[in-house]
Amino acid sequence: MDSTVANAAYGANTFLWFCIFAFGLILSILWILVPFAVFGIKGLLRRIARSLEVIEKQNVDLLAAWRDTPRDYGRAGESVVYRDVRPDGTVVREERVVPPR
Repeated sequence: MDSTVANAAYGANTFLWFCIFAFGLILSILWILVPFAVFGIKGLLRRIARSLEVIEKQNVDLLAAWRDTPRDYGRAGESVVYRDVRPDGTVVREERVVPPR
């Protein structure tokens, strides 16, 4: 009976060490591949940033065209919030009342 327990314990211990070795091997392979993934993503991030700049310019053009369309709602003025981000990362908000045209 003692030999059966010893064999089971030995088998479980061997299986545990095999799992730890397999996990370590997979982790080390992924660790080696991480820098390649980081450098590969840089181009994608640049393309995304360029497309966001284009979308922001389109939004500005659409907003300017919307403001230039004649509207007569009978209001005294329109409250507009301007949002700007400075190069240092601070966000500037300014609320103005635009007179009707």
